[in-house]
Amino acid sequence: MIKIMVSMVLLLGTLLYAKPNLTPEVKNLLKEAKATTSAVDAKETKELLTKGKVILIDVRNPNEWENGVIKADKLIKISRGFMEIKYPKLVLKKYSKDDHFIVYCGIAPRAILAASRLKELGFTNVRYLKGGIKNWKKLGYKISK
Repeated sequence: MIKIMVSMVLLLGTLLYAKPNLTPEVKNLLKEAKATTSAVDAKETKELLTKGKVILIDVRNPNEWENGVIKADKLIKISRGFMEIKYPKLVLKKYSKDDHFIVYCGIAPRAILAASRLKELGFTNVRYLKGGIKNWKKLGYKISK
């Protein structure tokens, strides 16, 4: 019984923290998206949040939000699959396309694509969080549930 439980915990950990298995086409999309936007590390993001100079956009899925989000006064939750459809209501109702945004996800791929897409949609100051929330937590920075 203990062996089964240990195996399940190891399997779950592998599933939660494994790097995504990306196809060559998706790798190419990410490469192109990275060329249009830039990364920001967790330390700088934390400093910008402390100064109130940035708006975070969490593009993970709702079930991931239940496990916690980066603590921020200005946080928008908009899952990657609905971003293009919902951004006018969720983002432009409160903020301008010229405000400073940092997009994040679990480790970075969805955030890279989302940041690039927001730039295509006319947002001028968009970056993505390098390493995503996984790296944020690894550094001991706070999340809220």
